[in-house]
Order: sequence, then structure tokens, then C-alpha cells
Amino acid sequence: MDERAFRRNKMQWVNALSHECEIRPTTFRIAYLIADHQNRTVGFAWPSLASLAKKICMTTKSVHRAVDQLEETGWLEVERKANCSNRYRLRWPPGRKPLPAPAGRKVDRNVPAERQRCPSGRDASVGRTYLPNQPKTFLSGLGEEGFGERFKDRGKYEAEIVRKYGSKMVELFHELDKIDATAVEQLCRKAKNGSLTSLDISAAQLSVVQNQGSL
Repeated sequence: MDERAFRRNKMQWVNALSHECEIRPTTFRIAYLIADHQNRTVGFAWPSLASLAKKICMTTKSVHRAVDQLEETGWLEVERKANCSNRYRLRWPPGRKPLPAPAGRKVDRNVPAERQRCPSGRDASVGRTYLPNQPKTFLSGLGEEGFGERFKDRGKYEAEIVRKYGSKMVELFHELDKIDATAVEQLCRKAKNGSLTSLDISAAQLSVVQNQGSL
């Protein structure tokens, strides 16, 4: 899905959900955060319950109830994984999804151009890291750019690695981050300068296996 369609679909989903009388205000706030975390490359979001709770000053139990309501009403698909954050996919209950716009109609022009300017940058969710708790190195930088410089497009290169080596890399990122907070960024740095190879990926996988074996 292209970037504009991805943003439009998320906004349609959020707007439609805001009109659902049965959805509690707290549930809508959680739904908005989950939608904001959706990644265009893999098609789902995986923020932890604790991360969501912290962002809006709620308990994890309240977040859990909100997620359950979204799932029960058909607005969210939840894939629960042991010892890992849930995966969330935005869904439309039967009969709620908007019909496609007629051919030739510009669906993005529902607000006058002079009153709303479209940002020129990439969608924010693509630039973010896959890791829910960004280590300090995400802001400090590594390698030739030097410490103190932000690695602004790290998420872009995480997404490139996932596209090239498969969705299993998402899990690998999480496991590597537990071992070394700089490991994922080092892979991204190599991807950025074109030096990342399958040997680097194999070494990272071996590191995870060895760490799990020592537990």
C-alpha cells in the first residue's frame, strides 16, 4: 500500500470509530494510539500494554479492557504471543468500511487546501523503530556520524531489513535489544551505508541463540 493510501485508511478508521456510541472514551484513546503505531511495511502494530498505559496515564488493566472491547466489537484483530507484545491489526466490522470513491474523485480533498497543509515528510510510523522502548543510542547515534547526532531514519532501515530478510527480523530486533541496546542500530547503520550482508544477519541470529541457550 502506498504512503498516502496508508495514511488515509488509518484516518478513515479513526474517524469512523469516533462515531461509535458503544466505544468508551478510554477505548477510543487506546485505539488512536494503536493506529498511530501501525507500520505500513508489515501491516500491524505491537506496542506493549505497559507502553500504552504509560502514554495516557492509565493502568495496564484498563488498557487490556479497552483492547478487549475493540476486539469484541470487530474493530481490532489481536494476535497474542507468549513473552512478547501483542500484534494489532486495524479491522472494520461488517458493513462499516467506507465504499471506494467513484473513479476520478479526489478522496483526500475534504478540507480546503488553504486551511490545511499536507506534511511533505514520510509517514511517522515508517520512520520509527520497531522497538517499543527506544534505547538512548537511538538519539545519540553510532559509527561515522558520531555520538550526539540523532539517527533520524533508523526506522526506515529497520523496515528495509525486514523487507529483505523477512518478517522474522522483527522478533530478532526484540531479542537483540535485550542483549545489547546498540545491536539493532549497528545493523541499521550498515544497511544505511550499504555494508550489511547475510553474514551480519547470521551473526545476529547466532548471538540470540547463544543468549537464549545460556538462560
